[in-house]
Amino acid sequence: MTSFPGHQGLSNEPSRDTPDINLIKLVSILLDNKWKIIFAGLLFLLGGYFYASSQSRIYQADTLIQIEGRSNTLGLLETLAVGDQGGNPTTAELEILQSRMVIGETVDRLDLAIQIAPRRMPMVGDFLVNHGFTREQVDRLTPGFLGDWLGRIGGWEQNESSPFVWAGESLRVSRFDVPTQAEGRTHVLRVADNGHYVLTRDEVPVLSGRVGETVHDETSGYRLFVSQLEAHPGAEFEMRRVSHLDAIAQLQRSLTIEARGKDSGVYQVMLSGHDREQIVRVLDTITGVFLSQNVQRQSEEAEKQLAFLEEQIPQVNVELTDAESALNDYRAERDSVDLTFETQNLLRSLVAVDNQLSELALAEAELAERFRPTHPNYQALLRKRSQLQAEKVQLEASVNNLPETQQEVLRLTRDTQVNQEIYVQLLNKRQEMRLVKAGTVGSVRILDTAVLQRGSIAPRVGLLTIGSALLGTLLAIVGVMLRQAFNRAVETPDQLEAIGLPVYAIVPVSSGQGRLSHFLKRRRKEGVNVFRGLLAITDPEEPTVEALRGLRTSLYFAMLESSDNRLMITGASPEAGKSFIAANLAVVCAQAGQRVLLIDADMRKGHLHHAFQQAAKGGLSELLSNRLGIDEAIRPSGLENLDFLSRGTVPPNPSELLMQKPFHELLAWAAPHYDLVILDTPPVMAVTDAAIVGKHAGSCLMVARYGLNPPKELEITKRRLEHAGVRVKGAVLNAVDYSTNRQYGYYNVYAYR
Repeated sequence: MTSFPGHQGLSNEPSRDTPDINLIKLVSILLDNKWKIIFAGLLFLLGGYFYASSQSRIYQADTLIQIEGRSNTLGLLETLAVGDQGGNPTTAELEILQSRMVIGETVDRLDLAIQIAPRRMPMVGDFLVNHGFTREQVDRLTPGFLGDWLGRIGGWEQNESSPFVWAGESLRVSRFDVPTQAEGRTHVLRVADNGHYVLTRDEVPVLSGRVGETVHDETSGYRLFVSQLEAHPGAEFEMRRVSHLDAIAQLQRSLTIEARGKDSGVYQVMLSGHDREQIVRVLDTITGVFLSQNVQRQSEEAEKQLAFLEEQIPQVNVELTDAESALNDYRAERDSVDLTFETQNLLRSLVAVDNQLSELALAEAELAERFRPTHPNYQALLRKRSQLQAEKVQLEASVNNLPETQQEVLRLTRDTQVNQEIYVQLLNKRQEMRLVKAGTVGSVRILDTAVLQRGSIAPRVGLLTIGSALLGTLLAIVGVMLRQAFNRAVETPDQLEAIGLPVYAIVPVSSGQGRLSHFLKRRRKEGVNVFRGLLAITDPEEPTVEALRGLRTSLYFAMLESSDNRLMITGASPEAGKSFIAANLAVVCAQAGQRVLLIDADMRKGHLHHAFQQAAKGGLSELLSNRLGIDEAIRPSGLENLDFLSRGTVPPNPSELLMQKPFHELLAWAAPHYDLVILDTPPVMAVTDAAIVGKHAGSCLMVARYGLNPPKELEITKRRLEHAGVRVKGAVLNAVDYSTNRQYGYYNVYAYR
């Protein structure tokens, strides 16, 4: 639909001052840029897949262990423990499992300080190896120049043996001793023929030998034993021997422990690494060392207690013998005195108290080795002993009230019974400790041996690939939205009218014209998109052509007040579509019965001759330089009522030619011979040609492209033309994408038939 100057037909449009954001427009913008977004997503998807597939695979082995929470101390000590002051045995065992004592012995047993890394092809080596490519397959894939290129990147010649290690090739080293100054330094082992190899450091050979033989250099301190080598001649492996502490730290970082069930005492121990076979061996070794040291500690504990018992038993035996002799002697002297019932009760109470005091004495001897006297457990023992001693004092006071004979018999009988019970208790404990020492099981059990989990745990190729695709899509969407947000180009007629440019027509973007332009992009000349054929002829029912018919009607009334029948069509910058508007407007005017002359006044980069499928030579530049006459320069377009004047050969001085008299004479001649003369000029912001031509045209129309020309640029263009004496009647808003501007209801009228 065509709008007229003075806001006619545009009164229902929303103001540009209101926020121009709605969901429909956002979705439409994304749909218009869907191929860019899809391309970005696919690009990131491929990049993410390549990156993930190029990372070294990390595998994991796991095992189950059980840690019993029982204490290894004497039974009495457990009753004296205050809260968690005695420590959590399970937590302690877990810390021991990760300690340098256990991990360090594992490192020593398996010599994990030796680190081996195969040399891979730059950029794509890990990707190919992870997909199982062997050396023979790679050689078939990299013939000729590709192999030479990869060789230059890798630092080797194509006719030499490749130093890269591929799938199925490996190196096993059982021993690798280096001098102190070479610890942590990188050495290179290069494979030779027949199982031989050469070890170098900084490209200087230090050892040479063959698989299965120990080679050493007493002078330098190197010693090497290669147990397995499967690689083609020329393959290279990087080797290092790190310090013992570094090897322990690396192994500790790879070890993970997780509880299985609450308070179950069962734990899953996991070890991750790049070598599938090695991590199983390492994990089995760790649990084996842990179990051995646990059993050993239990055995040592039993041995210490057994030594203590062996020391106490003879002493108690002597005391028991002395007590029994004293009791027997006294009975013989007093003719076998018996105890009364009351005295026997006192005796039993005293014996019980003395036995408890004896147990406390044994417990105190063990506590003294473990804790300071200020420890809560030690303090609990002292409080218990004080209570028993107070009870013993009360019982002894009751004994003092007995007859002298009963007191003596009670004392001697008590000593005998106390020593006897202590002696029996010590003998039982010694037997128990002997059994514990002989068959120590420990508090740790290995429930499952180490097993390698299926597949790799990292990298997660699928997850990284999908994540990369989503990231690329999101970045593309954000880029499109940011571009839209920061785009200050004209989008509505209100913006043009705000700077004093009445809108004569709103021309929607044409899919048909896009097909024409696409066909001729391969014939691009000096970066200008040209078109062959005219939309008004090839597809006259297009809404774009209908909008130009509306422009024809508006111009008919607007030019009634003009001083002549000349119409200049220009724009602020290239790619605004002024040539498209000029050519197709000329066609629709000619179709309406007007005699029209279309002049390509852009003698620099004009391309209207392509639209009529004619040559540029023999046009305006030749006419203005008096090399052709008017009758020779003006050509029929092939369409009734429409003639065409091409730009001609590009002259060195277009502006000067337009200022000469022949141009004035051309326009003066055209006025009576045609009803309408349309002049297509260069962009105003680029050169001054439009200002020169505009002085000879009674009407001037500026083309503004939707989404391209900012309002500020159009305002400057308008001001520049006015300063040159050219009055701009109005503007045409060209190539409007109404799919993203459905809030303007007048776009929908183009669908009317």
